[in-house]
Amino acid sequence: MAVTTTSRYWNEHAETLSREQIHTMQSAGLRALLDHVMAGDNMYSRRLKAAGVNPADIRTPEDFTALVPLTSKDDLRDEMQRTGQAMPHLCVPRSEIVLAGPSAGTSGSSTYQAFTAADLDTNIEMIARMQWAGGFRPDDVLFLMTTPFAPWAHIAREAAKRIGINWIIFDDHVVGNIARYAGTIENLRPTVMHCGLSTLRSLTADPDQTNLGDCHHVIVSGAELGPEARLEFRERLGLEVTTISGHGSDFNLFAVECDQHDGDHWIGEENVFVEIVDPDTGAPVPEGGIGEMVITDFYRKATPHLRWRTEDLFVEKTGACSCGRTGRRFTCLGRASNRVTAGGSHVHPYQVEASLARVATGRNKEFALVRHEADPGFLDLRIVDAGRAETSDTAAAGVVESHLAQELGTRVRVKFVRELSMVGYKTLRVIGPDIDPARDAVDDN
Repeated sequence: MAVTTTSRYWNEHAETLSREQIHTMQSAGLRALLDHVMAGDNMYSRRLKAAGVNPADIRTPEDFTALVPLTSKDDLRDEMQRTGQAMPHLCVPRSEIVLAGPSAGTSGSSTYQAFTAADLDTNIEMIARMQWAGGFRPDDVLFLMTTPFAPWAHIAREAAKRIGINWIIFDDHVVGNIARYAGTIENLRPTVMHCGLSTLRSLTADPDQTNLGDCHHVIVSGAELGPEARLEFRERLGLEVTTISGHGSDFNLFAVECDQHDGDHWIGEENVFVEIVDPDTGAPVPEGGIGEMVITDFYRKATPHLRWRTEDLFVEKTGACSCGRTGRRFTCLGRASNRVTAGGSHVHPYQVEASLARVATGRNKEFALVRHEADPGFLDLRIVDAGRAETSDTAAAGVVESHLAQELGTRVRVKFVRELSMVGYKTLRVIGPDIDPARDAVDDN
């Protein structure tokens, strides 16, 4: 594919399809997927038959939503347990598989996915679009931090090669290796990076730091990022930070911000059907409403996912993006279960991130909400700041408390801590008192 380094798009045709073209392609793709899975004996054919689904009745994405039942990762785990099979959702002969591997297991026992050659080629192409939108270009030096054993690691590397990146520095992605990552950046001087938000914040925690070596673009995953926090990365470190959202462990599919930072563009709608549904009823939410993202990757033949619940909350952006991409855009609001009750109201981590980004003392700091058995009457918040944790900086805590209380409408108690519990490269955004690093501190409120 002949693409200039100044082009806004990696695949202009696919990224600027009309909504009518996308609807037509999704209608055909969903019907083909149903015919494919129903032709064999697998988890989906059994579930669809039990639900009385007749593929002949499904002609549009709207029919698909109305008639096909939702699927969760626990449904797959249950079927794995019942059948004794690692991949009960496998829909092709094993001889057609060219890549397979486990999920990271951060939400429970690992599940597995597999790819045919065509599946893999399509997935790599979509990730190449994602990387291009995130600012990666030919001849960049990529530092890729990821779970090394998951299929995503192979797909991300091959996508980078496809857009012309030949030098790829590869490492794992765990909190204990920050010093090693910093040494790699100093010595090998990558120009672009892909890592988790908590990793980037750890690498740039020194307030006197003015750059991250030669790095100019970073794609981050694993958590939400407030606009003011992104601006600080740009102004202090010269980093253009782009967020992605979606589902890496099972799908290797994401939505990505473009350079306009006006919501995450879903990549590859001609291959994937995305819904935003009410988590309780499974019904589509009205345009602009908050709901759970549900994904069907109808391009996949080996281990597809039919109306797969991501357990993450999203809101769809309305209106066109000035970049010209026509795909739907979303803002990730985090895990549906990640909330605490504080002063009679529910508070989600995305609300705290957005508010912290607007106060210098809390901006670009990792944090966690403490979930108590009963509503304590306030938001109990832990913020990673080793210096302030050492000195028990109550004045700085008070500034953050007053700011958050005004924006969130509830009392707030802040404790600075040296570190927080993590799963893989992600900071746990909601913790219990049993793993609260400040649990023995005196309650100053």
